[in-house]
Amino acid sequence: MGAKIALFAFFMFFALCSATPTKPYTPCKNLVLYFHDVLYNGENAANATSAIVAAPQGANLTKLAPQFHFGNIAVFDDPITLDNKFHSNPVGRAQGFYIYDTKNTFTAWLGFTFVLNSTEHQGSITFAGADPILQKSRDISVTGGTGDFFMHRGIATIMTDAFEGEVYFRLRVDIKFYECW
Repeated sequence: MGAKIALFAFFMFFALCSATPTKPYTPCKNLVLYFHDVLYNGENAANATSAIVAAPQGANLTKLAPQFHFGNIAVFDDPITLDNKFHSNPVGRAQGFYIYDTKNTFTAWLGFTFVLNSTEHQGSITFAGADPILQKSRDISVTGGTGDFFMHRGIATIMTDAFEGEVYFRLRVDIKFYECW
């Protein structure tokens, strides 16, 4: 009889735990940063923070390819700021690459790291994912970090905050960490 009561209590406990709604995930840390990209165009070497390193056959490395820039690969070392002003004091660098990977719309694949070195934050945050550029906001994965961000994971919502032709753009990056150590 005692075994039946214990078994019944176990199943009731299991059923109640299973029926309890789970609350949505909440971030353990949130951070908003801006990075500023100035693409080398053959005339702005002093200010450029990115450059095309591969292009489709017949294209040059100072202009993005026609037809959605398909086949271009650019590397960058961009300043990161706490606000959207290009000349604000940088708190770190965004270092990585983007690949224009679609023939029928503006889309890129991003792989980069924020290397932060300020009084507020020390360490790196690594990102990877597809960037459908024409969407107002898009999410990419935060795959890890070092220093203050050791083994952090989460989602970064990126938004194009400004752009000037094919030479300059600024991204607002809203980082939500869901796994913090």
